[in-house]
Amino acid sequence: MKKVLSLLIVPLTLASCSTLGIPNADVSGNINGTQPSGKIRLAFRGMTVAGYQAPVADQINIPTFNPEKRAYAVSLPESPANGAYELLAYVDANGNNRYDSADNEVRTASTGKAFIYSKEGTGSKSGTDLMNLKPGWTLYNANELKVEKSGAPFTNYILNW
Repeated sequence: MKKVLSLLIVPLTLASCSTLGIPNADVSGNINGTQPSGKIRLAFRGMTVAGYQAPVADQINIPTFNPEKRAYAVSLPESPANGAYELLAYVDANGNNRYDSADNEVRTASTGKAFIYSKEGTGSKSGTDLMNLKPGWTLYNANELKVEKSGAPFTNYILNW
C-alpha cells in the first residue's frame, strides 16, 4: 500500500504545480541577445496605445526558470481586468522586484505583440480580430494587425535584449 501511495504522490504533485508556486507555463520561451549584467526578472504589465499601466494591475514579477539558458515560463493572471498586457524581461537595478520605466531600467525590446484579456469576449467571439475576441486570453500582433492565437498556452514567445 505504501508503494502505491508513493507512486501517486509524484503525479499529484506535478499536477498541482501551479498551486505550489511553480508557473503552469501559460507563456514560455527564451530571452535572446546579449544579456546585461544584474538580476534579470520578468514583468507582465498593463498597456495602452499611449503608454503603460492601464488597465491598472499589479505587475507580476517572476524570475527566469533557467538564467543560463534564458528559458522562462510564467502563469497568466487568472482574473485580470479586461485589457492589453505586455510581457518583458528587465534588469532590476534598484532591487524592488518591479519594472520601473521612470528609472530607465534596462529591458527587452518591444515585441509588437500584446496579450489581450477579455472576460466575456467581443463581437461574434470568433477570434478573428480585436472586434471578435474569444473569451479569455488572446495573443495579438499589433505590427501585423492580427490575432496570432486565442487561448493559452503561448509557447516559444521570444524576448530580445
